[in-house]
Amino acid sequence: MNMRGKEPADPLVSLFLDLARIASPSGHEREIMDHLTARLRGVGLEVEESEPIEEHPAAAGNLYCRLAANAAGKAVMFAAHVDTVASAEDALPSPVLENGIISSGSRAVLGADDKAAVAAMVLTLEQVIKEQLSHAGIELLLTVGEESGLRGAKSAPPTQLTASCGFCMDSTGPVGRIVASSPSQKTIRATFIGKPAHAGVAPEQGRSAIVAAAKAVAEMKLGRINADTTANIGIIRGGEAVNVVPGRCHIAGEARSHVDEKLERQVTSMLEAVSYAAAAGGVDVEVAVVDEFQGFNIGPGHLAYDLALQAFADIDIRPEPVSTGGGSDVNVFNLKGVPSVNLSAGMEQVHTPDEYISVESLHQCHQLLLAIIRKAVRG
Repeated sequence: MNMRGKEPADPLVSLFLDLARIASPSGHEREIMDHLTARLRGVGLEVEESEPIEEHPAAAGNLYCRLAANAAGKAVMFAAHVDTVASAEDALPSPVLENGIISSGSRAVLGADDKAAVAAMVLTLEQVIKEQLSHAGIELLLTVGEESGLRGAKSAPPTQLTASCGFCMDSTGPVGRIVASSPSQKTIRATFIGKPAHAGVAPEQGRSAIVAAAKAVAEMKLGRINADTTANIGIIRGGEAVNVVPGRCHIAGEARSHVDEKLERQVTSMLEAVSYAAAAGGVDVEVAVVDEFQGFNIGPGHLAYDLALQAFADIDIRPEPVSTGGGSDVNVFNLKGVPSVNLSAGMEQVHTPDEYISVESLHQCHQLLLAIIRKAVRG
């Protein structure tokens, strides 16, 4: 079926396309949050928006709403993020549906990560309300700033999250995947402070911050450290002109591991390389280490995991537990005391203009959410 240029009658696909057409890079979620607020209030939900996570006219806060239980059981939280990674300059979303596949239609990212989940969750709540389906309580949390460091989830007050367990749909691959383990991550930032001098007239009077930074990076073991651990330097910035010995140079990187002890060893090793290079170059250095998120390892006996398995069985999808090297809002929710899992939403090639999702995957997400609600009702 080719529907390029035609608006689909399918309400779930139509909602997803509406959301995908709204540009919402991290920090610029105002338009999409206003759109979602109006839609949710249109079915009678009381919607709360938190304070924006940054000062900008296009910034927004998280959206939160709760549906009071009408049956006994376990209250569940559904969470997804509305922001996307930034697209190529001046590229605007122009999603197209062709032969059952929704793609970007432009140089912009499609935004199925994570608007596919947003669409499925919003439509699910609307169906629960309109059809008066039995449920044990449902919370919906739509976060901002996930792509820029899980900032929206981190800003959510723990007292707001009262569900027994939570479900995100923020993983790639076919619907059925359950992220069973995720690493912890620390970010490392170092600013080398040397002494500027004229590079052609008196270079011996200067102390190069760039040389010290380069020596530090060269001393680090980066990439795949072992089966559990990775490390990377992703930013190096310094200097003002080619004829000036650079007085400042900033580097930033990260380390991740599924084992806390291995993460600490890797971070310590990177910091030692920074200190050694600064001393060898006769420069000062300012260092900061930030805990970005805490890893998790879940399995049978974990409420959200067990409910997900039961829901997959209910809709005849075979579950596939997987391990990831990435982080998501789930890392934050588990740390805040809401046992949560991350499920695949079926999107592919995310963070690129080639991102796509199938209509079938969208409907599987919707059916999975309904199944989770059914299984959370006692008996």
